[in-house]
Amino acid sequence: MKLLLFDVDATLILTGGAGVRALNRAFKRVFNLESALDNVVLHGRTDPAIIREVFQKRLENAFPPDPEIARILEAYVDFLHEEIQQSDYRVLPGIIEILEEMSARSDVLMGLATGNVESGARIKLRRGNLNRFFSFGGYGSDSENRTALVRRAAEKAAAQRGVPIDVDSVFVIGDTPRDIEAGRSAGFKTVGVATGQYTVDQLREAGADTAISNFRDDRDYFLRSTFMA
Repeated sequence: MKLLLFDVDATLILTGGAGVRALNRAFKRVFNLESALDNVVLHGRTDPAIIREVFQKRLENAFPPDPEIARILEAYVDFLHEEIQQSDYRVLPGIIEILEEMSARSDVLMGLATGNVESGARIKLRRGNLNRFFSFGGYGSDSENRTALVRRAAEKAAAQRGVPIDVDSVFVIGDTPRDIEAGRSAGFKTVGVATGQYTVDQLREAGADTAISNFRDDRDYFLRSTFMA
């Protein structure tokens, strides 16, 4: 049994900046803060960690209480519904085909491993009709730490299957070095996909066991690397 854990943004889909706009609007609504995410690193991070950094950098609050973070997340999810529908949204090359192929196999489980909170991830995937492929996952709402949320996704997979899944059969798939680092730290295999801001070479340098350009052009290489591992 292979377990494939997919990141969302720039791995499965591109949302045309919908998440950034929604989070900026959330900070504007709650704290009247303009352009909250300026100079904040976003790629490969969890939603709560990003929000915490805005509190630290822009609101001079190094230790925001959980209820304040929850207020921002609630507003963010409200705005995300609207932003996703009007954004330049794309499902990335080869994604539908590989997900359909994997979902038809009896020797594969698929889940999510994403820094998005679960409600945000589901909103983002809904427009592309991708939620049907993922019954479980590890999310930013499970943990601010990517390694912890990757492990949580694997735990949910094992619970669904009813028996543990061997660590060498778990593949964390993402577009950033942070995805690769989290997967490796959890003890799992990693696949880098150069559909975001990082190249195949950069993802290999980050430690990816396999790195591909996308799931359309490198489908066969991905399958050989994963199912012969």
